[in-house]
Amino acid sequence: MKLILNFLTIMVATALAAPTTPQAAAATAIDVAYDNTYDNGDLSTSKLACSDGSNGLIIKGYNTIGALPSFPLVGGAPTIAEYNSPNCGACYSITYNSQTIYVTAIDVAVNRFVLSQEALDQLTDGQAVHYGHVSATYDVASPSNCGFK
Repeated sequence: MKLILNFLTIMVATALAAPTTPQAAAATAIDVAYDNTYDNGDLSTSKLACSDGSNGLIIKGYNTIGALPSFPLVGGAPTIAEYNSPNCGACYSITYNSQTIYVTAIDVAVNRFVLSQEALDQLTDGQAVHYGHVSATYDVASPSNCGFK
């Protein structure tokens, strides 16, 4: 009986010592590249997976990518798999070597982020062309980080 009580005492003490606040989710590793298509502020959003439709950018009043508040920090995201994705317009933080930028997801990208060259330059201290792509981490960010209300 004494052994059982000692065991229960240790179990209760261990449970009470455990942290009770949830920990933030770790950022996800991802490849990040660039495509100069996303540097053109006059690019019509009708050319993107996030064009019209109930989740599209046009219905939100953005007819060109230059009209987005985060432009030129825009690009394709791995969370957008097809036209009218619910992740259209989502804001993500991308971090590389302790430098973080916030980008708006506007198009499809498979297993990586594909950003404007300007965005990758901001992330890599002007080295987008030299590097071509980098391994970074990303996480979902508040829309306000991308200039949305």
